[in-house]
Amino acid sequence: MVSMKRASVLAFTLLLVALGLCGCSDNANHKASGKSGASTTSSRPSQAPKAAHATVRLVWSHVGKSFGDAQVWYVARVDNRAPTLASVALNVRALDASRAIVGSSQVTLPNVPGQSNFDYFGYLGGPPSDTNLTGTPVKIDVSEAHNAFGQAGAVEMPMLRTSEITLALGSEDTNTNAPYSYDLTAKVTNDISREVDGGVTQQVVLYDSAGHVVGGDTGTSDNAPDSLPTGMSYREQWTGIPALHHAVRAVYSVWVG
Repeated sequence: MVSMKRASVLAFTLLLVALGLCGCSDNANHKASGKSGASTTSSRPSQAPKAAHATVRLVWSHVGKSFGDAQVWYVARVDNRAPTLASVALNVRALDASRAIVGSSQVTLPNVPGQSNFDYFGYLGGPPSDTNLTGTPVKIDVSEAHNAFGQAGAVEMPMLRTSEITLALGSEDTNTNAPYSYDLTAKVTNDISREVDGGVTQQVVLYDSAGHVVGGDTGTSDNAPDSLPTGMSYREQWTGIPALHHAVRAVYSVWVG
């Protein structure tokens, strides 16, 4: 069986309990065991990504509990209308009712292909996150972090191609109050111009029939080969992905780094 580690720690849980933040309802916690799945765009960088001329906005968020601790899920959408790759970093802040920051993070996203958009799934607070929430969040603020780490606009984190995606209603315990659990499988192909010899990061975002986000997860793969030459593929599987509502579509993204 393949297992997966969520965002830099062993892959187990996420949250979700009620309290819609960005036009949605309830959040849920979840345990992901295994790997990824669902359709994605791929990027084949033939040149270094340019400084990002992309727009960033929050499209979904929820607050809930993870192992009894408060945790927030969010999805930020990057719209790259330029013809070249964009490298984008985000500042994410959870704010309480007085607009004081109760949790924050700064993340560098994978390269977003030209004339496309990308939904990034992240979270603040609660295990296995190393960001604790120091108050009750009522709002999530997401903005582009210019020149974060001295890398934004220059970092190379290409996405790989996925195919043969399946999404099925599962029975895995998500360790959340989410009413739905989904299983995913996918084939990942190295379609960039160099060998992949390090770790990869992956995420799944689940959508309902109207195209609204209903759940998902993010993590790092331990099924990616130590050395993946250009043109070769490997298979992923991911179980116990939580959703607040019935999902009909999943977008799976995997990137180098």
